Amino acid sequence: MKKLIFLLILVLLVAAGLIYYKKWRSDLLQKKVPQLVFLKSDSLYRITYDSVDIDEVEGEIVIRNLQLFPDSTYKKPTDSTLPRNLLQITVPEIYISGVQTDAAVLNKEVIATKIKLTRPVVTMFNNNHVEKDKDNDPTPTSFKIYQILLRGLEKIKVDTILITDADYHICQWPKGDTIFSGSKINAQLHHINISDSTSTDTSRVLFAEQASLDVADVLIHSRSHLYNYRFKSIQLLSGERSFAVKSMHITPQLGEAAFAKAAKRQTDRLDFDFYNLLFKQVNVQEILNGNLIANELLIKNAEFKVYRDKNYPDKKESLIGHYPQQSFLQIPVNVAIKKVVIQQGFIHYKEMESITGNSGLVIFDDMHATLHNVTNNPADIRKNGICTVNFNSLFLRKVPVSATLQLYLNSKNGKFTINGNIKSLDATILNSLSKPMALVEVSSGNITSLDFNFIGNDNRIKGLVRLLYDDLKIKVLKKDEDGDKEYKTKKVMSLMANIAVINANPAKNKPVRIVTVTHPRNKYRSLFNFIWKSIFEGVQKTVGIDGKL
Repeated sequence: MKKLIFLLILVLLVAAGLIYYKKWRSDLLQKKVPQLVFLKSDSLYRITYDSVDIDEVEGEIVIRNLQLFPDSTYKKPTDSTLPRNLLQITVPEIYISGVQTDAAVLNKEVIATKIKLTRPVVTMFNNNHVEKDKDNDPTPTSFKIYQILLRGLEKIKVDTILITDADYHICQWPKGDTIFSGSKINAQLHHINISDSTSTDTSRVLFAEQASLDVADVLIHSRSHLYNYRFKSIQLLSGERSFAVKSMHITPQLGEAAFAKAAKRQTDRLDFDFYNLLFKQVNVQEILNGNLIANELLIKNAEFKVYRDKNYPDKKESLIGHYPQQSFLQIPVNVAIKKVVIQQGFIHYKEMESITGNSGLVIFDDMHATLHNVTNNPADIRKNGICTVNFNSLFLRKVPVSATLQLYLNSKNGKFTINGNIKSLDATILNSLSKPMALVEVSSGNITSLDFNFIGNDNRIKGLVRLLYDDLKIKVLKKDEDGDKEYKTKKVMSLMANIAVINANPAKNKPVRIVTVTHPRNKYRSLFNFIWKSIFEGVQKTVGIDGKL
């Protein structure tokens, strides 16, 4: 949006000059302005327009088909002196009204009533031939912008700036591969005042008292081409300090089997959808700078679908140092949200097992979650270095489960703690997981509760598991080779397993067994896998079959 606003100010200055130098109009329009743009951009940009209509009496200007584009005549696409970012702008029509020429002449002020840009298309090219630390792009810092815009003027004032149905794209230079697309962008700025007195006014947004932005659709392509990221119906209101997104989607571009084949290694296929996101009490200026500072984020609905195919070998890429909180601290965007609330959602984890050839499906339905202190800002972390996640859901759509996860943002080794509770359930409900994932069937059993409390880091997790249950009996299964049934019972193995299994906790006239878990991390698997495997180890120890199945 900033680049569009800067274009508007440039247009306004040119328009004031057009009226001020009206007696040299023809020469100015055809030669002076294009030549000035060309020279001031170090022979990089050229500007053209089909026509300029000026009404000096009414102070109105209409510019048709204005185009600003990089000129490769003097600088080739691979020239290392090019800036890292290049702009190409097309505006079918620019309408300016209420230009006060007397103020420009007598008081060095540019004053106008309205500027309207209709259907502008702005394309920013990323020039990868230039290293980031050698970028010679002279874009000024925000506190110097007003000086660049004013030049020899005292003030620039505009009542209203309107941008209607704009498109904004980010592409690779010079091939033109699209990375980012924003369509149907509508922006309004009211009471713009660019002067020394407003240059440090933090209540203004882009020098305006009020600003609003509506974007119909944003599409971002991942570099791997495995995902698209889409945002629909974005609305930013400076007066209310709110930022809303109707929906946000992380969408895989291949189906489950095709994705696993393309990845060639075990990796999670993510399919996430978020609906009705509302950021409250946002810092609007920081939003426009590409950062996200807000008091609260409400998400009405969230859906997380994850798929992993274990028929492929492990991806030999260590995830140590890449826990969620560690990766979050490394992103280039400054994020500081005091509270995030997911009002409704579900988690859907599907795993294709290599041994059974079948998929197990873990479902957490009717999910509610609250996150506190979601930040990667060093100053915030020094004050409070813990991000807390409170989670409540229905495991397998039936069993209440709650957990609290604490992520230590200032930890050097990925420290975290988690404690949780699963309420009573009929153990046979677990067959939808145990049969396809472990070739074990629960014949009977009643689980009263499962409590766990862990502390972990990059390398290891330690903690306690307390599982209360009775009447536990299991069957050990094998795949049916004849194909008439999905599974067959291994009778001898089942007998031996039930001899080994302690069928109740507490056993008759015995105290409750609480087991200690010390589980090393599989550095190729996620934090979720780490926690789940640790709970599973505690369950196996409690029932007496640890390492025996």
